Amino acid sequence: MSYRILIIAIATVSTACSNSQTESEVRLVLAGQALIKKDPRIRWENPYGTLRPILERADIAFTNFEMAVLSESDRCGVSENYEVSFGTPRLQAENRPGNSGGPHAVLPEVMTFLADLGFNLMSLSNNHAWDLGDCGVEATRAAAEVNGVVYAGTGPDITEATSPGYLTVGDFTIALVAATTSHDERSAIKHAVNGVWTGQQDDWDRNIAVVRDAAANADFVLYYQHFQIDLEEFNEVAPGDSTSDGHIWVDDVAKWQSDFAHAILDAGASMYLGHGSRAFDGVEIYDGKPLIRQLGGLAYQGLNPEVGGYDEYRPWDGLIVEVIIRKGRVIQLEFTPLDLDEGETYRADFDDLDFLSRRGLAQLAIGTQAISILRRLDDLSASYGTELELSDSKALLRLDLIN
Repeated sequence: MSYRILIIAIATVSTACSNSQTESEVRLVLAGQALIKKDPRIRWENPYGTLRPILERADIAFTNFEMAVLSESDRCGVSENYEVSFGTPRLQAENRPGNSGGPHAVLPEVMTFLADLGFNLMSLSNNHAWDLGDCGVEATRAAAEVNGVVYAGTGPDITEATSPGYLTVGDFTIALVAATTSHDERSAIKHAVNGVWTGQQDDWDRNIAVVRDAAANADFVLYYQHFQIDLEEFNEVAPGDSTSDGHIWVDDVAKWQSDFAHAILDAGASMYLGHGSRAFDGVEIYDGKPLIRQLGGLAYQGLNPEVGGYDEYRPWDGLIVEVIIRKGRVIQLEFTPLDLDEGETYRADFDDLDFLSRRGLAQLAIGTQAISILRRLDDLSASYGTELELSDSKALLRLDLIN
């Protein structure tokens, strides 16, 4: 059954739910992280055209908004001649907060574009949430609200940044709790972004408590973690010491993420989803609940205009997931492979700026690329003990047959 009437309550509004465990099926679409520098409709006639049927049949569509919106009234210290596609000119840190190296500073139209596609639930918590400081955090939240997008992960203080966003569709309420575990400095962003740093027990405890509250007030709790940290820096830190960005050394970073995800699910989350790496990972089923550590990208408009410049990170292979929820539990996941369009067929036709503004938007993968993506997903999932049903264009996981 598809619902088209949305009753929306964001994190700043007190929202209650009967927790009635509705009998109706709800379709939740999970997309990779969106890193879009400019509204694609400027250059493409029908961006994401092949994905639109998937998004149109969704009751709820989720992505991570991996940009910081420029305030319409205040450019957050960004000069008028700043070109976001190049990250130039380099901004002086003393003149503005946030990232001076090349902030993903986008106009509100990018948020509008994603909302027009059907994305009504977003994480704003990631390693670029603080690119424009508090000014950008507030402008991004405002753009989400104007476009009717429910969000979580940032706020004027850590309590609000950690608080869930609630979206009600028909008689079903989903709660979103969003966090980042990244390489930005914890001391700079901790008041405005829900950061969960390794070894910081207060971050862990705060999020566990919020998940428990969300589970008492919603039919389904989606926990999102943007997991992107510098492993090389960890390798250089002695046990018991801290990294320069505020992480405390742990024996095994990957195991730390798994332990945290398991604790989040034990606390009442219905599903754990991660982004951060440009590649995707497999799916684990933990206590009957899906755990996806990395889902890769929905869009990747990086700074490097060279074809092949990012091959080692596998950013051009993606996935989109359709999740069927019944009685507050996931009963099915259907994975569809995506081609994020490296742009090799039209690279010679455009200068660097036009090329960077066009590339990196997902369409459905076909042929050998689709098969390769699905086989890789199957292999990665098998490492977690999960078996998928594969076809040439889909991978299916039926949890109602497992639980």
